[in-house]
Amino acid sequence: MLWNCPIALAAVVSLWFIAPCGISPESGRVDSTQSSARAPAPAPASAAPTTQQRQSKWLVLFDEIPDPTVQRRVAGLDASRYMIIYQGCDPQSASSGVINTEAVLKEIATKIAAKFDGKAPMWGMLDFEDPFNAILQEGVDSPKYQATVQTMVATMRAVKQQYPNMLWTYYGTPYVPYWIDGKNWLNSSLEARKTLLDKIYKSYAPIIAEVDWVSTSIYPVYDPMIFEPKTPDDVRAHGRAWRSTCVGLAKILAAGKPVIPTISPIWQPNGVAKAGTLVPETQFIEDQVAPAIAAGAAGVAIWSGIGYGIELAIDGEAKHLKQDSNFGTRVWREAFVAEYLDQSPPKDWTDPLVRSTLVRKASNSIFDAIRWIRVAELKDEKK
Repeated sequence: MLWNCPIALAAVVSLWFIAPCGISPESGRVDSTQSSARAPAPAPASAAPTTQQRQSKWLVLFDEIPDPTVQRRVAGLDASRYMIIYQGCDPQSASSGVINTEAVLKEIATKIAAKFDGKAPMWGMLDFEDPFNAILQEGVDSPKYQATVQTMVATMRAVKQQYPNMLWTYYGTPYVPYWIDGKNWLNSSLEARKTLLDKIYKSYAPIIAEVDWVSTSIYPVYDPMIFEPKTPDDVRAHGRAWRSTCVGLAKILAAGKPVIPTISPIWQPNGVAKAGTLVPETQFIEDQVAPAIAAGAAGVAIWSGIGYGIELAIDGEAKHLKQDSNFGTRVWREAFVAEYLDQSPPKDWTDPLVRSTLVRKASNSIFDAIRWIRVAELKDEKK
């Protein structure tokens, strides 16, 4: 068992009871002599720092910035775009539990041509969640476990073989639940946490052995200002402790590969928050970035899905109409009205001016989040 290893036990248990308030810059470095990932290809010129720029220690990745002008400005912050291949390219996998590798490879080629000007980026992520997450959470004794591991491993190997100069991962692995038997992370018993982490360790180990980098998800879903009972400091402390544990376990499983957890500057659904609205700078840095770096992450991967959100919002009356409680048209529209449209819903969402306004303002929000990270890094270096 994982807990028979004193080093592993100490590494993760020490993260259960503390909420990091400082960051060690050393913990955010990637040591190429220890990483078991394939040697990365040179970074694209658009992502490379100029001779006048400082060399950042923390890796910062982002999924999309729809305004090309703003995206070009991000190069000055030494941030790189990563490519996500969503499960939508293989819809049958959600019911079959088997990934169509050929569909994935086709989607990668299409996306490189359409979204990356024909030049493959360094970083790639496969996002296959249903039913794969649920089966992995059931553990190695699940009757579907072996088949799930087999299809995920086979697809990852095929992708790496086809695109050897890219570094690949699966989104949200390992996934550590925030709730255990109805209790949040810090309020659950030590034994319950140990049992759960041991189960997750064994379940995800074969998957993480195949990836080039590890990206556990530590999204914000509980806004401390509206989560009941209204005890903001406790809500934030519990979230930091949980995120530290997620990264700590990922570090053990990674065995030297870079751990770059997925974070977000916008509140996510399925919690207690106004999904799609912006996370305040202090909470974004102190509650997501700081715990990740302090726990040994090499950096962070920002996910916003903002371009997709804009398309849903402006084309809601047509084929993309979605009123679900997740990230559908209604949720995105409400968030955009609150953040970018001065609390005034437009009469016509298809108006080109609405689109250009959302693209510009939403892109600047992602730019700001990256800038906040770099400012935090500079402050940490001066400690």
